[in-house]
Amino acid sequence: MNRHDFLGAPVRGAIEDPVEARRAIADAKAILLDWDGCAAIADRPQAAAVALMSARPDAFAIVSNNTCHARGFFSERLRASGVRLEPERVILAGVETLLRARQLATGRTLLLGSARMEDAARRMGLNLVTDDPDLVVLLRDTRFSYAKLAQAVNSVRGGARLLVGNPDRTHPSAEGRVMPETGALMAAVLACTEPLAVDPEIVGKPHPTLFLRACEALGVRPEEAVMIGDNPETDVAGAAPLGLGCILVDGPGGLSLDDLVA
Repeated sequence: MNRHDFLGAPVRGAIEDPVEARRAIADAKAILLDWDGCAAIADRPQAAAVALMSARPDAFAIVSNNTCHARGFFSERLRASGVRLEPERVILAGVETLLRARQLATGRTLLLGSARMEDAARRMGLNLVTDDPDLVVLLRDTRFSYAKLAQAVNSVRGGARLLVGNPDRTHPSAEGRVMPETGALMAAVLACTEPLAVDPEIVGKPHPTLFLRACEALGVRPEEAVMIGDNPETDVAGAAPLGLGCILVDGPGGLSLDDLVA
């Protein structure tokens, strides 16, 4: 099931009423905001998101399953729109995945991701290789190819651990189009590892890591914060069990970011 399969049914644990959503934002000590498809489309900040952040600039953090960019990219994009957001309040699945890879302390890592994430991994001290890895790290890789798929599949079949940035299959882009995401690449890898029981470790939403990191950065407990996102599978499913309020935009309830600043 994906976020387009709810067929108008309310999403459990999500606020989709405009009045209730605005009240939740006003009462929250901190607001966590998703990026792709919510705060921004095609990495262009949306006017309603800028208005929300400008109203309470010290209460916001970006919490995103993005695995292509470093924190400074988002701070610069927001600064160009008049919003100052310290990189420490940008919580990203890609960065957290590399930190987790470093924790695992494997000797050899095969990384499938963007060139900037490869650079970040090397700066963190990861030993990146193309053959015989102990760990396969899968991020959103716009250079993904048949050869890379074969590399990853045979490494995992040979016993390498699989670490994945996020489970998203797509994210929204401009003009109603979608962009394939890390979860789609993971599905290809897993399809080729059958019948082996491969159990990838997934770092991004809905795993608790990103939400807890954001609450820590803002100095609040999860129950004092609210998460605004557009994906019930990741934003709501991950935040609600931790006690965060969850506001779902562009869902079956028809709530939009514009409604939140009305």
